[in-house]
This record gives sequence, C-alpha cells and structure tokens, in this order.
Amino acid sequence: MPAAKSHKGYPAAAPASGGDRIGALPDEILHRVLSFLPAQQAVQTCVLSRRWLYLWKHATGLRIVGADGKAPVPFGAAREFVDILLLLRGGSPLERFELRVAGAAVDVRRMRIWVRYALQHEVQELRLNIDGRTPTSLWPEDPPLASRNLTCLELHGLVFSHEFLDFSRCPTLQHLKIEDCSFMFAERISSQSLKHLHIDGGRFNNSSRTRIHVPNLASLWLQVIDGRAPVLEKMPMLVSATVGILARCTDCCGHSNTGNCGNESCRGCIQDDKSPLILCAISEAKTLGLAAHAKVFIFRRDLKWCPTFSRLKSLILNEHWCVPDVRGLTCILKHSPVVEDLCLIVFYKLQGHNVKMRGRFDPKELPPTISAHLKRVEVRCGAIDERVVEVLKFLSKLNIIVSQMMSLSTLVFNLYRFQFPGIEA
Repeated sequence: MPAAKSHKGYPAAAPASGGDRIGALPDEILHRVLSFLPAQQAVQTCVLSRRWLYLWKHATGLRIVGADGKAPVPFGAAREFVDILLLLRGGSPLERFELRVAGAAVDVRRMRIWVRYALQHEVQELRLNIDGRTPTSLWPEDPPLASRNLTCLELHGLVFSHEFLDFSRCPTLQHLKIEDCSFMFAERISSQSLKHLHIDGGRFNNSSRTRIHVPNLASLWLQVIDGRAPVLEKMPMLVSATVGILARCTDCCGHSNTGNCGNESCRGCIQDDKSPLILCAISEAKTLGLAAHAKVFIFRRDLKWCPTFSRLKSLILNEHWCVPDVRGLTCILKHSPVVEDLCLIVFYKLQGHNVKMRGRFDPKELPPTISAHLKRVEVRCGAIDERVVEVLKFLSKLNIIVSQMMSLSTLVFNLYRFQFPGIEA
C-alpha cells in the first residue's frame, strides 16, 4: 500500500515497527485528533517536523481552554493568542469551537468577533464558558446568533440581552445548554428546531416572566434558582421533562398555596396571572420529574387547570407534592391515566443511611381514581419521621403496606394480595 500523502506534498511516515505510528495517519485524521487538544498545544505541534508545520491550521475544532483542557484560561492571556490564531488559521471550516475563559473584565466585543469567525466557518458545535466573579453581560445591541450550520450551543456565565435568545436564524439548532446564566433582560427563548433544552441555575426577572417557545422540544431540564418561573408554551413533542423551582424563586407566598392571597403588596403573588405557567405545557411528557420548595405555589396553582398527563409513564416528585398534605399528589395521580412508575423523594439526603421503600400495586385493589397501569412505587427519604409517616398513611389507602426492613437502607413493600417483584438494596 503506498504511503499516505500529507498537506503541502510532504509524505507521511511509513508505519514501521517502533516508528512514528501517529505520523503515519492520513492528514484528515490528524486534523480531527488536533481538534481535541487545547489550541495552544495544537499549534505547538508545528515544531515536530516539516509535515506537522501546517496541520494545526486545518484542525476541525478549536478549544481555547486551559492547559489541562478543562479549566478556563485568563482572558487577558488568551486575547492576543486568539487574535493571531484566527488570523493565521485562514478559512478552513470548523466543526467545533470552545471558548472557556476567566477574569473580572471579559471583553464581550472581542469575544463577539471570535464567535462571528466561528459562525462564518460553518461551526456546528459552539461552547462559550465565561467563568467570572459575576456573569458577563452581553451588550444590548448584540444581535441573535445566525447560522445554518449550528446544531449544538452551550452557554455559561452570561447575562442575556433582550433578543439574543431568539434562534429563528439558526434553523438547524437542536441542542441548547445554558448553565449559571441570567435571564434578567430576556423576554423570550424561542426556536422552531430545538429538540433538547437544558437550563441549570437559571436566574430570572423578579417582576416579569420569560416566555419559552420551543414547540418541537423532545427533552427539557429546567432549574430556576432565582426570580419568577418562566412561562412554558405548549410542547406537543415532549418525551421527558424535569422542572425544579428552588427556594430563592420569587413565586413564594406564606399566605396562599396558589399565589392569590389578595394582598396587593404581596411580593410573591402576581395578581394578573390568569393562565397556567408550566404543567399544561409539559403534559405530553412520558417521563416527568417535578420538584419545588415547600412555599413555591406555581405547581399547586397550575393544578387548578387540571391538566391531563395522557402519555405519562414515569413520575418523580419531591416532598412539595405530599407534605404537609397530599392533595397535589392526589390530583396529579388522578389525571395520569397510564402512569406505571411513581417515585416520591421525601427529604432525601445523600449522606447517612437513607431509606428506600419499593413495591408494586395490584391493579384490582386500586381506587378507581388511580391508573390501573400503576405497577411500581418507590419512596426515598433520609429517615422515617412524622412527615414520612403521613405519606405512608396516604399510600396505605392505595393498599400498600410496609412489610419488613432490610439491612440498614432498604424497606420493601408487601403488596396487597401480590407477590414480591424482587428486593433491591
């Protein structure tokens, strides 16, 4: 077999025993190998030999990261290097572009030039991670991203401008991951093509709600840690969803379970909210996880519209749904006609000897308001206390009784007139 040809006509080394086996690879493979290295290290390969002199210019990915490939690089140290890198690299197309920088003063305008370079060179995966003391604000005039090739976008540590999250000019975008960002000025997140949306550590506006319009979404992960919970518009293609609303969320009221205490000066309630916010939009999911702080009223408020979870098979809920009362749990079970698996996480802690209770229902013994498809139930808690006892009392009304305690960490439900499905520690 003839030796592979390399860039600029330099022949690849023959794969002799004990020789340069990496150097014997075709240029196309080496371009991809270099794409996984931090850009600084990829450029340094030019000193290996004449053949490697220009290979780095055609790497299919650029990673502006720290030397270990994970930590961010100081923005001041990276600025001059990236400017020269992009100038010398030329017009080779890109598949991936990752920028992971740190510093108190990140130059957003310079970063915008780098991102524009990546988009102009057909980048498919774009990752921007700004690790500063405070989130880095995009300029109000920063336009939305525009690319016919972008399929995956990851953003970290940004404060979004008004229109930045309008992805109508990215018709092939399917994956969007946003972590530790502020939506304070973002009125809307919209995409017709998006399939997977992951928002972790989202900080939203305290007085208005961001609307999320992603009608073709298949999976959703949404964690709200501050501000008002967003409004989710209908997602008919949804398969799985996890929504968590934490204690610092503004949608909390100590006087009303549904956010309508009647006090016009109440900071938590919004008097003109007259439509569901979350549950109706995600009611088509097959797998659903819902968690909230005890004082958050969003889910209890949405239950007034009695959404039907017609395709729901697996349901995971935290203590918000069953402590101090089980009306929320009762309602959602009543409106889940084909649910098969139910998991309740009640004051669950990862340390210590946690308790796990598992079992299966006999459909013949279920109340008529509960799905006859329900097969398994699981309860997790840090310890058995009066709050957990109340949950067990409710479950006993569904003909579930606690049979015996297994070694330190497991309780197994004996099913009413039903054989054990098996014991798992």
